Parts: sequence; C-alpha cells; structure tokens
Amino acid sequence: MWGGELKTFDIIIVSGDAYVDHPSFGAALIRRFLESKGFKVGIIPQPDWKSDKDFLALGKPNLFFAVTAGNLDSMVNNYTADKKVRRDDMYSPNGEAGHRPDRASIIYTNKLKQLFPGSIIVLGGVEASLRRFAHYDFWDDKVRRSLLFDSKADLLFYGMSEQGIWKLADSIKSETLNSKQAQNSKFKIPNSAIIKKDISEYKDYLLLPSYEEVSTDKRKYAEAFKLYSLEYAKRHPRTIIQPCQGRFLVVYPPENLSQEEFEGLFKLPFTRESCCVPAFDFVKFSTISHRGCFGGCSFCAITNHQGKYIQSRSETSIKDEIQNIIMKQKDFKGNILDIGGPTANMYKMECKSPEGCARVSCIYPTICKNLDTNSKPMLKMLKQIRELPGMKHVFINSGIRYDLALLDPDYMEELVRHHVGGQLSVAPEHICEEVLLLMKKPKFDRFLKFKKEFERLNQKHGKRQFLIPYFISSHPGTTLNHMLELALFLKKNNIRVQQVQNFTPTPMTAATCMYYTGLDPYTGKPVHVPKGEERSLQRALLQPYLEKNKRQVMKALTILGKRELARVLLNKLE
Repeated sequence: MWGGELKTFDIIIVSGDAYVDHPSFGAALIRRFLESKGFKVGIIPQPDWKSDKDFLALGKPNLFFAVTAGNLDSMVNNYTADKKVRRDDMYSPNGEAGHRPDRASIIYTNKLKQLFPGSIIVLGGVEASLRRFAHYDFWDDKVRRSLLFDSKADLLFYGMSEQGIWKLADSIKSETLNSKQAQNSKFKIPNSAIIKKDISEYKDYLLLPSYEEVSTDKRKYAEAFKLYSLEYAKRHPRTIIQPCQGRFLVVYPPENLSQEEFEGLFKLPFTRESCCVPAFDFVKFSTISHRGCFGGCSFCAITNHQGKYIQSRSETSIKDEIQNIIMKQKDFKGNILDIGGPTANMYKMECKSPEGCARVSCIYPTICKNLDTNSKPMLKMLKQIRELPGMKHVFINSGIRYDLALLDPDYMEELVRHHVGGQLSVAPEHICEEVLLLMKKPKFDRFLKFKKEFERLNQKHGKRQFLIPYFISSHPGTTLNHMLELALFLKKNNIRVQQVQNFTPTPMTAATCMYYTGLDPYTGKPVHVPKGEERSLQRALLQPYLEKNKRQVMKALTILGKRELARVLLNKLE
C-alpha cells in the first residue's frame, strides 16, 4: 500500500501493476497529477483479489476509487498469442507472474462494490480505454459488452485522461455525489464514458450499431469499428453513443491537457525509483517527447488510445527534465536510453489543417500534404541534449518510421552517427504487398531503401551497427504462401528472426476487426484469416532454423506442394 502518513484519502487508485513512481507508469502519473491539484491520493498496488485485506487497507475514499488493470490489458499481460499462461510479468516485482487476475478491471471493481457499497468507482488505463465499446475478445472468442457494463463501474476513462479525472474529482467534490448520482450527473467529462437510460438530451452525436447488432452480425461489427475509427481520426470528434440491452453507452470526446499542463507533468515530484520491477529498467534513464501517433497501423491501437494528433513537449521542457532530474540521479552513467513516444521521429510533426481530417493514417497510402514532416525540431532538440555537460550518449529506442526518416537525409545522418546503440529496431512486418496493404504499412521497397542508406552511412562513419527487423506472422490477410515468400527472403538475405510476433487480436484494432469478421472494415472486402493450426505453421516458417519447428515447416511445405524447398529453408545459414 502507499498512503504515506495520511489517514484519509480523496481518491484511492487500485492498480494491477506494482507501484513505480515514474511518469511512464499510469497510476503514478495520475497520482502525482491529482496531488498537484490538491487532492489526497492513496495507492493499492496489486492487491490480493482472493482476500478483502488489501482492499480494506486504506479505507473508503472521500471521492472515488480509480481502478486500472495496469500499463497493459490484463489478458495480454497474462497470456501469450497462443493463449498460454505467461511465465513472467514485466510490471511485477522481480518479473514474477501471477500477481494480477484475468480481467483485473472487473475483478477489482466487483470487490470494491462488495466492500464499499455506494462508493463511486471509475475505470482507467489501457484495458478500460480499448474496451470502451462492445468489442471482440480473443480469449473468450466472442463479442463482449463495453467494459463499463461488464464491470458495473460508474464511469470509464479512456486515452490520456488527466484532464477528465481532474474535472471529475472537482465535480464530485463540489456536488458531493454518491454512486447513483454520479451516473446521472449533468457533467460531461472529457475522455469519459457513462451509461444512460435516456439520450434525449444529446443532439449532435454519432450513433453506432448496438451491442446486440455487433454481437450477432459481423458486418455490423465492422461498420461500428469503421464509424468510430473515422470519428476519432478527426481533430474534434463528436460524442459517440452505442445502445446496449435497453441502455446507452455515451462516450464523450477527448480533450488534451494544455501545453503548460502537459509539460508540467514531467516536473511533478516523482521519486523515479523502484527496487525490482523489470519494466522500470527500460524507462529509468529515458523520457517522453510527445504523445499520439498518426501511423494508423492496423495491428496497433495507439491511435485509438492516445489519438492521431501529435502533442509534443518543447525542447526546453525535455532538456530541463534530463538536465535537472534524470542526470542528477545517483546511478546515472551519462547515457539516455530513449527520447521518444509511440513513434520517436513523429516529434513536432503536426497537421497544418486547423480542422484535421478523417484519414486514419496521415502517411498511408501516401503522406498527406497537410502533414508537416520537418525533422529539424527533433534534430535541434537531440543536439541540445547531446551537448549537455556529462552526457555520453543519447539513444533512440522507441522505434522510428523509416518512410519518414527517408524524407530527411540530415535525420538519417544524425541518427546513424549519434543515436543508435549498436542495434536499431524497425518494423517492416512483411514483404508482400497484399499483406502490407491490410497492415497499412509502407511498401517493402521503402525498407530496402532505408536498409541500404543505413548501411552506407554506417560505412561512411566507421560504425558497426545493425538493423533488427520485426515481422508478424498470422496477421489477417496473410496466407501460407505469403509466409513462405517471407521465409525465403530471410533465408536468401541471411536474416535470422530472433523474436517472432504471432499476431494477437487485441481490442480496438483494425486487424482484430478483420480477425473476427473476416472483412476489411474500410472496404467491406473478405480477408483470409489464419486460425488454428495455420497460426503455428506460419510462425514456424519465420524460424525454420529451430529444431522444434522443422516438423511444422515440412507440413506447411507439404500443404503448399513445395516440399523441394525444404533443403533451402532447413539448411544452415551460409
């Protein structure tokens, strides 16, 4: 428990993660932000859900409980793409698995409802955010209701919701609402969802197909996904309403923090310490430069979580945090491990149109004419950080878009000279155009051009640095033939894929919509969906050099009528 010397709290956060007091961890960020607004906040990290003791430890809050499953969806955190129980947990002490329940948001909320009847309970975090509408659940293999219905919480927050939870806290404090009153409150809180019995008060809104429709009609499911995805692509989306079993899910539009408030988050008094949580090691000497992503990749939900429009910190804000906070930590050795966001080189790349548009991706299939793709602000910021006294290296590890990087030779030059720590991870994901089309990824020749330029610049500067390409197997639209083509390419180019990402259908991605419906939600055209044994065969083709995969590789080649290729794929690299 975390409560300091306080005896009562305004807000108590219940989290599925171990507590790490750092701005990269949601519970800590919300705690410190609310404290800066004058609220008293307690934390119950990873409570034992089989007992009442941990939930009772801090008593009943004056305002509300805030429940989060943690930095990841609890089902993603607990299970692999093959639905096997994970043996570790990066957000738990010593990486130990088993410290959070499946469907943590529901379990925690039900326990709190039982122990503190009448208390207001709100949901937040990635699990709540991406399950805010009716959604396909891979682990149950069915369409579930909004998490707000299934958990019986009072409100749900999605996305980057500091503004919303602050407004809720102020509203409850001034109105002294109880749980039932909060559900019927007149307040329209940004980044929140609420359940209503009547929607006559709403005039301008987007009405989605109902839960009953999307759970029984796959075309309706695809329609709903397309509608809300295009709506959230706008700069100013409307309220979105989805009927469900005689009631209505009402989801209010998002609202960003002001620039001053956003930058103020990184000045809050985080201790930036953790004894034994593995995820902390990746961010301890790193910082966040911006929020949002306009890539719109089909298998990624970041756009539906953080938004499409980039909100960047100023160079001064980033420099001050690094110089005055990170570099003053006792074990800082002179290396910044990462400066970035969902995609590092989207820093300060903003839409030049005041209204924005409904394109899901600003860079696919072509780069939008209204997108400012200037890399100079990022280069200026990185140079300032590199030149700080005592700084040895400034690395970029949060991933880059190579199609954007290729637009600026200066960016490529600086990246290779200064910001690669031996290896640079990039994500071409596949080589086949039909698959890349469904993924909303650049054509593979863009990757080959980037690879060639990366190698040229390494030679020019006397560097020995390597690209680590990531590929996905079993993505909707991928056939065994596609995977064989990729496997032969990797073999020909002496590339051994060390980590295979077998596609996992997670809530609120276009690829998950394709997986469930068998349809491209944007065109309505049928899509091949690898399921069952085909998923394991596709995965094996990415790593034919592994002894355990040889039988499956042979089976895949037999199915394709190409057993003669076994001597090519199963031979050792030259």
